[in-house]
Amino acid sequence: MATSRGDDELVELAVAPNEVVAALWRGVLEEAGIPVLVKVLGLGHAYWSTFAAEHALYVRRRDSARARELLEALETEP
Repeated sequence: MATSRGDDELVELAVAPNEVVAALWRGVLEEAGIPVLVKVLGLGHAYWSTFAAEHALYVRRRDSARARELLEALETEP
């Protein structure tokens, strides 16, 4: 099945509060076969470590619905 160029466009999926949460979310998505781009937000990386800075996660548009489902499932797990 051919995909349109728009399906490959990166969209912001979520913003993690820190590097640890971003790594957890990234691992869950990549384990499900969804490639993820993680970008550090703010100026934390310029002055200190990126550990406490927010991190934005981006996925392809075509993967975004499934990726959202996976992250929402993490929130509902006990």
